[in-house]
Amino acid sequence: MLKKEDIEEAKKLFKEWDNKGIWDTPNPAFLNHTKKKAQDSLNLALYLLDKVEQTEELEGNDTVTIWIIAASYYSMFFEVEYLLGLDNKKLPKGKKDTHKTIYLAFIYYYIIKGSELEQKKPKELTTSRMSKALAMFKELQDETLELHRIEKSIKDLKKQRDQRNEFTYQMNRTAKVSEAQNSTIKATEFRELIEEYILTKQG
Repeated sequence: MLKKEDIEEAKKLFKEWDNKGIWDTPNPAFLNHTKKKAQDSLNLALYLLDKVEQTEELEGNDTVTIWIIAASYYSMFFEVEYLLGLDNKKLPKGKKDTHKTIYLAFIYYYIIKGSELEQKKPKELTTSRMSKALAMFKELQDETLELHRIEKSIKDLKKQRDQRNEFTYQMNRTAKVSEAQNSTIKATEFRELIEEYILTKQG
């Protein structure tokens, strides 16, 4: 669900970026890199999922489903970077919190800009195909970042031997195969929506 506070934050941030010319200009190598990374990440997620579903090669590996979800998300992330790059926008070098910035940029340039949301506070939020893509992106981003946070917490807790047994069971949330399947479905549909948008724009 697109939050009104995210809309306002995106408007404030990127109007300033546009006015001050903060965006870097991507070169062809960057465009090729992000396009390839988007496809490679999705291919990796699908490959790992196939290994889990069709073979016993990764049986007992409790982290593989987490990496399927992460690779699915990064496919979306690089796809948005590619999309922004086609619009002559690249995050400035050294920009912190790139995941949130990319999410807000997606909101501003592909949902808000040029719509009624740009001028006033919305009464109703858009239900366009791009807003559907955005919702999938945000959902998988949140899930991936939470899985990484939990994984880091487990590693930190392992350093504290006295607490490890008490907390590891509670925090070690291994992603289920069904969640991994769902993430690849979202990433595939997301890619189709973005590529469809790009073709429409170029046509």
